[in-house]
Amino acid sequence: MKIGKAVALCGAVFIFAGICSSSGSAQRPSATSDLEFHSSSAELNLSFAWAKQQALAYVRPGTDGIGPWYEAALPGRNAFCMRDVSHQTEGAAALGLFTTNHNMLDRFAVSVAASRNWAGYWEIDQRGQPSDADFRSDDDFWFNLPANFDVLDAIVRMWRWTGDDSYREDPRLQRFFTKTMTDYMTQWQLLPETILKRPRIANRHLEKGEFVDARGIPSYTEGPKNFIFGADLLAAEYRAIRSYQQIASRRVGKQHAAQLEKSADALQHILETVAWSEQGQHFNGVIQQDLHGFGSADTMVLYFGAATDPAQIRGALNYVANPSYWKTINIEEESYLPIVLFRYGRADAAYQVLLDLSSPSKPRRDYPEVSYGVIAGIVSGAMGIEPARAGDAFDVQTLAQPIAKSEKMLLRALRIKGNQIDIEHTGISATRFVNREGAALRWKATFLGAERNLSVDGKQVRAESGASVNGLYASWTVVTVPAGSSVTVSRVVQ
Repeated sequence: MKIGKAVALCGAVFIFAGICSSSGSAQRPSATSDLEFHSSSAELNLSFAWAKQQALAYVRPGTDGIGPWYEAALPGRNAFCMRDVSHQTEGAAALGLFTTNHNMLDRFAVSVAASRNWAGYWEIDQRGQPSDADFRSDDDFWFNLPANFDVLDAIVRMWRWTGDDSYREDPRLQRFFTKTMTDYMTQWQLLPETILKRPRIANRHLEKGEFVDARGIPSYTEGPKNFIFGADLLAAEYRAIRSYQQIASRRVGKQHAAQLEKSADALQHILETVAWSEQGQHFNGVIQQDLHGFGSADTMVLYFGAATDPAQIRGALNYVANPSYWKTINIEEESYLPIVLFRYGRADAAYQVLLDLSSPSKPRRDYPEVSYGVIAGIVSGAMGIEPARAGDAFDVQTLAQPIAKSEKMLLRALRIKGNQIDIEHTGISATRFVNREGAALRWKATFLGAERNLSVDGKQVRAESGASVNGLYASWTVVTVPAGSSVTVSRVVQ
């Protein structure tokens, strides 16, 4: 959503405080989910209950032939936007909205066209058409360039979550992967060798029109005009290449995916040199023609996992975890923060933001992205449930980050990898994994810190340990859990 003096659109993240809002609390759900969450924190239980009800209230059956979808734009707009959907898919997956996610991601992927320089439809309405709020013609439409990359990454994440190989084998999605990784990058001048010299709008087709200054904004930042690209664009492009390498590794584009390795490394280098503010110790939001920058892209750089320098990661985390920052940003950006902070081990700050987002007094908390973000923050953040990446020697990982060290948390009836599982954390000391139905699952039971041994159903085993991709030092063991069985892994009391 664009919030400002112009018409309200659907996807702004890094802009000044918004003026658009909507009233009302959680509505009656139009869909159902078996997912349950219980903890010894009354606040957390209330947050989950509200978020589940609110998120399900936005699900639409698609009676006009569009297929199932959920609102992912301004409430009441009856539309879904590329940025919002890409972010909301994780919370939606936790709620079991697999067909809905697949339908919307597929519609965005199919919408890319040469006449729009391989951009998709930024926002699709309830009829399955480009929303008239931001589309006039293929020459005159609103589009933010990180969006194709964001959707590609979301497709890969949903493939990992569901195990549904149609995400990588469908010829229409293969076409989207290929066009995004070739013509889209070339025509919008997004390759490392051209991105530092590109104009802000690279493919202006009209001299006059409603959206001629927004046909390819090189960032999710929508306010300023004096920049050539945003650091969030670099981060999204980097992540899309890495995600494409996962999904292309066995079926499509192996050679091309390998060739993109140098591009990913070069984009990361630009991010960590040009976009990094040594003075501010964080990532600038947008980069101007003279390669100086301003604003903040820290949330999105961390969300896409595009930084590797430990000092820069710490600086970006310090920047976004500070209440003086996150209490002043718009609710769209804030909705990313719980999962970001959890994934980098900043649980205290993550809970502050999560509870702020879900507070009944929070302005605009009924923006759809908020409830889906809270669900993802609890499931993937606090509970630490993540599907494996391609090539990992496990299927599902857990990592408890409770609100207090003794906090008990139970997640019941989570569907992942074609299975239904229960996860129960007893503080930071033990986790019970129940494989209720489906195939046997290889469970990576993870605990923060260094552990020499772990206990598997009372039997000590040698623990593995090391730093994660997010820089967290942890210990783990991998256990196969057959269907209908449960296993408990715990720290060994010394």
